[in-house]
Amino acid sequence: MRKIINLGSLTAMQMFFEVAIFTAAIWLSGLLGKNPQAANQIALNLSSMTFMVAMGLSVAATIRVGNQKGLQNYKELRRIAFSIFLLGILLATFFALLFFVFHKSLPNMYVDLKDTVNYADNMEVISIAAKLLLAAAFFQISDSIQIVFLGALRGLQDVKVPTILTFISYWVVGFPVSYYYGKEEMYGSFGIWLGLLAGLSTAAILLFIRFNTLTLKLIKEKQS
Repeated sequence: MRKIINLGSLTAMQMFFEVAIFTAAIWLSGLLGKNPQAANQIALNLSSMTFMVAMGLSVAATIRVGNQKGLQNYKELRRIAFSIFLLGILLATFFALLFFVFHKSLPNMYVDLKDTVNYADNMEVISIAAKLLLAAAFFQISDSIQIVFLGALRGLQDVKVPTILTFISYWVVGFPVSYYYGKEEMYGSFGIWLGLLAGLSTAAILLFIRFNTLTLKLIKEKQS
């Protein structure tokens, strides 16, 4: 029970740090006004749907890496993890291209363009959301990398260091960037999403380094 609680609580903290920074982005958008907040919700909803695909791959990585860890077949473990990582990159690139190509038209699904009373507000929401989708297009790849390797590390039952890495990525790197560049006199809503991009990219790099270092160490220890 102690082992399950230790693994579960730290895994929960990893999720909390990531969800919390996106919640903070909503709060920061609200400080800019109703239209930036509405645009943020549109971009967040679209990117959350594509994130579910990466999340599914992360769960698959946890299961398959965990199986290979039990067999102590660390070379096969790395092959499996990197194959899931490659699949995630391909799918993320597809979604990134989708967001990039249709960044101006996708927000139209969320507003009533026939509403003459709120037409000016709706057009501003669409304009802001279109810019946010450009940032979302870029962080599709970073988001996919970090969540897949986070899942792979969970399969290795390595949760303490990744929890620290996710905190650093989102709250030491990501949030300060969002807070600074998200001010109205800076880049506004786009600046907030630059912080999300910075946090996710930092997490992707640090978690990749952690997984790569840890698995190479396990292979070396087994061979010796």
